[in-house]
Amino acid sequence: MHATSELSLDVSGDAMRSASPFLSVPELAGLLHLNEKKIYQLAGDGVLPGTKITGKWLFPRALVERWLTENSHGGVLADRLLIAGSDDQLLHRVCSALAVDWQRSALLAYCPAGTRHGLDMLDAGRVDACFINWGASESHARRHMALLRGYRNHASWTVVRCFERTQGFVLGAAAARRHAKAPAEPAQRVAALLEDRTLRWALREEQTGTGRTLADACAEHDVPLGSLNVIERCHSERSAAALVNTGLADITPGVQSVAGEYRLDFIAVADVSIDLVLERRTFFRRLVQQLLERLGEEATLQHAAQLGGYRVMDRQRVMDG
Repeated sequence: MHATSELSLDVSGDAMRSASPFLSVPELAGLLHLNEKKIYQLAGDGVLPGTKITGKWLFPRALVERWLTENSHGGVLADRLLIAGSDDQLLHRVCSALAVDWQRSALLAYCPAGTRHGLDMLDAGRVDACFINWGASESHARRHMALLRGYRNHASWTVVRCFERTQGFVLGAAAARRHAKAPAEPAQRVAALLEDRTLRWALREEQTGTGRTLADACAEHDVPLGSLNVIERCHSERSAAALVNTGLADITPGVQSVAGEYRLDFIAVADVSIDLVLERRTFFRRLVQQLLERLGEEATLQHAAQLGGYRVMDRQRVMDG
């Protein structure tokens, strides 16, 4: 959102007051002292908070006011933190605890829609930050940077490496019994599961980190992803594991902590890194710094140990996007 340097902002009460909660292109152009062509450009680039309805751009007045405040003060006065991206139990606990702590002073919202969907929202300016995981930890830096380069605003992003978690396959009782005599070597067990056409798979969306882990495993063992018997696509790690737990599915790619919660068998495939992606200027917000501090606190380390399958960084590593 660098275009704000060109703006001459008029935020007087008369300029912002109107009967309508929405601004048209001419009204917003007049408010910001820009020509309408520039408004269309900024809206099309996702810089301005607007929506296109039946071919006509409309800009919610309240969001425009907040956008002006954000850009006038670098976001340091913002009283909310909107996070999207990876679905993770440890993040749920940390964000829920912070939301309670901040309830009288700030809003924290966590939308675990998956890595790619979260990055889409970050790129469009709909959220402040996004947690991502996209492949094994040993190659995560290269993988994550390559992923981010596909987004328009990646050059202004910063990446914070937060922790690692173990991902693999969560097995129901029937699948565990069927493969009880499989080779003990993990890679051979993974290959046997992927090649078993009788197994009923519950999958996350393809744009998620666990979906990426499954795709990598299929590629490594030369098994077409489309050959799996997929019975349902799920929107969260827990909902996929719940299908396995109730016997409606036999197997799902997932994380060790969720398998432990449901007391299901788990086969590790890879350790993946969970990174936080955000605008560089957003990194210095008070709320972001409090979130990063909470991730390193002793209570979080204890929660991670209880859940299982986590390795929290002693110190978060900051990298350019």
